[in-house]
Amino acid sequence: MKVVFDRKKVATRAHDAHPRKGTVQLAVIINSERRFISSGIHVFKDQWQGCQVAMHPQALELNERLNNLQAAIIDIVNRCDREGCVFTWSLLDHLYVQKTSGTSFTDYIEAVMPERHLAPGTQVYHRKVLNFLKLHKVTDFMQLTVETISHLDSILHQRKVNGKPMCQTSIYGYHKVIRTYIHQAICSGLMQRDPYSRFKVARGESRMKDILTMDEVQRIQELRLYNLQLQKVRDLFLVQIFTGLAYVDLMAADWSMIDGDTLRGTRQKTGSPYTTVILEPVKEILRRYRNKLPRIGYDHYLKMLKPLAEMCGIRKDVSTHTGRHTFATTITLGHGVPIEIVSKMLGHKSIKTTQIYAKVQSSMVQEQAERLSKLAL
Repeated sequence: MKVVFDRKKVATRAHDAHPRKGTVQLAVIINSERRFISSGIHVFKDQWQGCQVAMHPQALELNERLNNLQAAIIDIVNRCDREGCVFTWSLLDHLYVQKTSGTSFTDYIEAVMPERHLAPGTQVYHRKVLNFLKLHKVTDFMQLTVETISHLDSILHQRKVNGKPMCQTSIYGYHKVIRTYIHQAICSGLMQRDPYSRFKVARGESRMKDILTMDEVQRIQELRLYNLQLQKVRDLFLVQIFTGLAYVDLMAADWSMIDGDTLRGTRQKTGSPYTTVILEPVKEILRRYRNKLPRIGYDHYLKMLKPLAEMCGIRKDVSTHTGRHTFATTITLGHGVPIEIVSKMLGHKSIKTTQIYAKVQSSMVQEQAERLSKLAL
């Protein structure tokens, strides 16, 4: 039996840019067969010296746990010798159960999520997937089988979002998060097999989002409103249309930081920087509110967008993200702004994400061309 630290070579030092812990395992060889038994101990590279934990606030406790695990394995083997019974690896199963008692798969996700240093928006998404697992009672490591993953997939396909079936890209996203933590659990020695090795999930293609035309944007601008709350919603939506800010970034924006005609910030979802332009319609709205835009809860804001669109004669599925999509297509790409600049404005990590809007813009041009050709006839 030998103590092995960070067999997967993933550990970093505690103060590195992206710190990651390594797992302490026991390499046990019995009858020429070797197995790696996880100790449940995870430490940084600079917290491991020789064969023990060091420079760690709980070093004594962790080293004692490691010694007790080794002693327990030796005791089991010696008992087999004394009683004349044949050793099987299943005799060590109770050590695994003992080690993970009170630590289910969902508990494990809760514990390691902070170590991943996720952007705030990504963390919210991971927690949504975690709540999905809890809701459907997939909490234990033993439940992570191909059959269970297949069952979760069928549940996701039956789900509806805003009355429509969940799109394949969203379903793929859920599986991607679950698979991420399964892989991490395998690296930590908490699991042996990956159920996704026998279950493949199609990535799918994003649905085309409803986008507003310049005529529809002007209708929203010119609409006379006597309801104060609806006025605030309209103004916030116009700011989204002319800046490309997502709702969460709109609420987090510091408008006192405008430099000339640009605003710099960091996306709440991905942590990526963005630099967006402040056009005259936005300047006018900011002057009206003295650079302090109203704050409206997401659910109420979304709910109020529906009647706003109806009052403007817009028969489209308008959401908080419609403003961002409209900025990318109608406002920028539609007026000849290079896609590289649009990508920077939107705060995309990859220009491939921005190219989705370019495809939408091309389809809009084709649609208008077909309408014009019919008029010519």
